[in-house]
Amino acid sequence: MKCLNKTRVFLFFFLGFCLSGFSQKEYTEKLTDQDIIKIIENCRPSIYEKIHCNIRNRLGVTHMDGQYYFTNEPFIIEGSKKIQELGYSILKLWFKKYDGNAYGYEYNSDWQLSKLMSLKELAQHKYYKAVFELPFKVFVLNINEGYVCSSREEQILNLNQIKNEMYELTKYLLDKYKDREVTFILSMWEGDWTMRGGTNPSAKWKENGVPSDARIRVENMIDWVNARQSGVDSARYEIRDSKCKVYHAIEVNKVYDGMEGIPTLTTSVLPNVRVDMVSWSAYDGKSKDGIKMYRGIDFIKQNLHPSDYMEGKKVVFIGEIGEPENINNQTRESIHQFWDTMMGVYLAQDIPYIVIWELYCNEPKYGPRSQDKKKGADELRGFWLIRPDGSKGWAQEYFEEILARSNQ
Repeated sequence: MKCLNKTRVFLFFFLGFCLSGFSQKEYTEKLTDQDIIKIIENCRPSIYEKIHCNIRNRLGVTHMDGQYYFTNEPFIIEGSKKIQELGYSILKLWFKKYDGNAYGYEYNSDWQLSKLMSLKELAQHKYYKAVFELPFKVFVLNINEGYVCSSREEQILNLNQIKNEMYELTKYLLDKYKDREVTFILSMWEGDWTMRGGTNPSAKWKENGVPSDARIRVENMIDWVNARQSGVDSARYEIRDSKCKVYHAIEVNKVYDGMEGIPTLTTSVLPNVRVDMVSWSAYDGKSKDGIKMYRGIDFIKQNLHPSDYMEGKKVVFIGEIGEPENINNQTRESIHQFWDTMMGVYLAQDIPYIVIWELYCNEPKYGPRSQDKKKGADELRGFWLIRPDGSKGWAQEYFEEILARSNQ
């Protein structure tokens, strides 16, 4: 990236090691914490008057389960249009079959979904079709259909259906949008939580111990990922002349557990599969100085074996990261500092997609989430770019400024 000339000079010595045959792991270990801090500092967007890399095409926003709305449009369409209006090129959505309404997109909506429908049929739903017509460059879709935690027999029975649904969805997208330069990334929601069966206390393996069926869960996850990837591969093999691109990604979210020997997607699944990309829901990589984030990205790359389609390129992107503005005595300055540090890491690591959590806050301060009514700012934790009163959050102020300084 042209915006990182200072860092290029600083890294010249270390890159020499890589060119001399050192592995990614050996190269990373050559960097001290102070080296990494210097790299991040030289890559912070705030230090450049003009940012000579296209940040707009790297930045995206998730729209899911916001606890308020502003128009009478179906909620998924309202939020997607707002993200486009704000100037982001990447949109992340949940893509899941339900009976009736789509969880997280209930306001002002009449989905009429069925769990019996296919993923292809879901993509043909009028609401998703309307969203996919918006001029985003990248759509990231979270798909968690078909994974079974601890029944080996049931997972094996599901594999053909999983492969076929991913095949049909990929083929549909490649054909439907064949004349448009657009990318779809078929990902998942926080795969480590998925493998552990949710976020309940029993899923917190670091604190409460690894369950006896962990090996089965890992094996089921490996088979599930392989079936998904195989479906995408098969469709891409058949349709080769489309301007549209479809990739398969798995999302990790407990990277640092893996460093301590606990079974994770990063350490127990990634080395045993070949996938297009890895998404990191990167909350376990947060730190004030950015070191954990930087080293976590390197650790994921060390364990990633890319599919043949990627021609050896290891792609790790940030599928989710955010900082709540309405708790812990946050200030405009602390929020801007957080994002500037994170962006320093992501630009230093040449991360292609960075997805912000999120457009409208989905987390109440107390009680369960629900879209039964609109909530006010004082009820929410503050994961927002747009507040319930319509004003811009501090994170949006930060990103608006760097987008304005980005060379397109």
